[in-house]
Amino acid sequence: MNLYLRLLLTWLRNRHQPLRHYLHVATSRFRVLPHDLDVFGHMNNGRYLQVMDVARVEWMIQTGVASVIRANRWAPILGGGTVRFMRSLRLFDRYEVNTRLLGWDRRWFYLEHSFIDGRGRSAAVGVTRAGLRQRDGWVDACTVANAVHPGAISPEIPGHIHDWVDFEEAICLHSTGQFRPGKADIALREIN
Repeated sequence: MNLYLRLLLTWLRNRHQPLRHYLHVATSRFRVLPHDLDVFGHMNNGRYLQVMDVARVEWMIQTGVASVIRANRWAPILGGGTVRFMRSLRLFDRYEVNTRLLGWDRRWFYLEHSFIDGRGRSAAVGVTRAGLRQRDGWVDACTVANAVHPGAISPEIPGHIHDWVDFEEAICLHSTGQFRPGKADIALREIN
């Protein structure tokens, strides 16, 4: 429920603001609340992904992407995400998330979400990829970008993003949906 409140506050805060360029870095400000905590007293790792959702919406509102999505009745789809944790965020800590567009390919937009604690230190960094669907399939990312900013050109997608996408594809390719013991697991069973 608190995420809906955070989304509402995000919309209210941005509804009368001028539109920003699609390469604008959106800064979203938060505070760690009691329901954000895990049993160890710091922000739950799953909460980072949810906060990234709110920060991504704020970026979309500020850059006009949200208006274009609504006008065309496109459905935003998250295609993947990863987070690297560096510092804990604790109860009532203030922090911000800086969201920026890294680039796009035929289907996906790649965004970075940097979590900065109240002392200006990196707490975490996340990367997501998102696309848009319509009734008959995926919307080409260039179509979306040009609807937001005619003539938009993607920045060169960083190499580490290509590596991450390759890693995710390898996971999907090799996943069976079931656990299959590897050689090490079989060797452990023989020892025991």
